[in-house]
Amino acid sequence: MGISNKHLEQSYSADIQKSVYTKHETNSIYVVNHYLGLLYYVLLIVYIYYNYEKLMYSSHFYRNLFILLLLLAYPYIIYPIQYFIYSIILFILRIFYSNIYKTEHW
Repeated sequence: MGISNKHLEQSYSADIQKSVYTKHETNSIYVVNHYLGLLYYVLLIVYIYYNYEKLMYSSHFYRNLFILLLLLAYPYIIYPIQYFIYSIILFILRIFYSNIYKTEHW
């Protein structure tokens, strides 16, 4: 036989197929997230354009400027917070719902 069992296991392994599927799904999520980020900044620029006089020439100039700066930095601020909370929730779920037969520490 020309094909070894190891080659067949590597070619048709469920783990390899799962990683290909996960990579494809991750790439799809990345593309969608990129377009949503662009949409967010376009909508923010449109909002600033139409409300420029109201925002900049009001008696609360510094408050409005601070809010605009926070809105511009929002995607960069929220991602680490969101990732940290997600990691904590995932850690807690893995403690309670781990499969003891697949773990090495039981």
